[in-house]
Amino acid sequence: MTHPDKPAAVARLFAAIAPRYDLMNRLMTARMDVAWRRRAADLLGALPAGATVLDVGTGTADLALAVARRWPGVRVLGVDPSPEMLALGRRKVLQAGLDGRIAVVRGDGLALPCPDGSCAAVVSAFTLRNVADLPRALAEMRRAVAPGGVVLCLELSQPHARGFRTVFRLYFTRLVPILGALIARNHAAYTYLPQSVDAFLSPEGLAQAMRQAGLEVERVELLALGAAAIHVARRVG
Repeated sequence: MTHPDKPAAVARLFAAIAPRYDLMNRLMTARMDVAWRRRAADLLGALPAGATVLDVGTGTADLALAVARRWPGVRVLGVDPSPEMLALGRRKVLQAGLDGRIAVVRGDGLALPCPDGSCAAVVSAFTLRNVADLPRALAEMRRAVAPGGVVLCLELSQPHARGFRTVFRLYFTRLVPILGALIARNHAAYTYLPQSVDAFLSPEGLAQAMRQAGLEVERVELLALGAAAIHVARRVG
């Protein structure tokens, strides 16, 4: 199912919250998002020197930086539709001294600016909930990755344990919007966030969607009692 109005609405949202986006991520997750991205980079496995990793929905380039630091021989191309987020990402890449290995460009996850099979791996973090057409986005990720290459997705999820799920939901739906209003000056954006998690697929559902896109799912790793999940899949053939 596609949502034709979603791209414009999401673009406005990220333009508004870009200056406080990283800070809010650290506060909301008690900095666990940093460890989650590092874990995602670890799970890519050994990447050959000179390989290209594509980061879809790179935003402020946190995952691109994590991948480049973990795998010193690779180059990372980050793609995102938000110029405001990309401006912050470029600044961080320059500050890290990694502008020779990381490039971030404006682009659409539904029409990735990469030839077929040109990337050793394709990754995303907290992106798929925001796309207008999930099957098409996954198909594009599969198209861009080389045969045998990894497609990895890090997403927020709903914890399985009933008690923690209740606490997590209260925190996410009640406290996070208040933090968003106080720190990012945007209550609406941080009301959308828990709503988008509620509306998104379960880890099992996302695994099935990846299989339907022609990927072979090798691993689904739950983080923080299921508050987030990493899916590791591979293009076979």
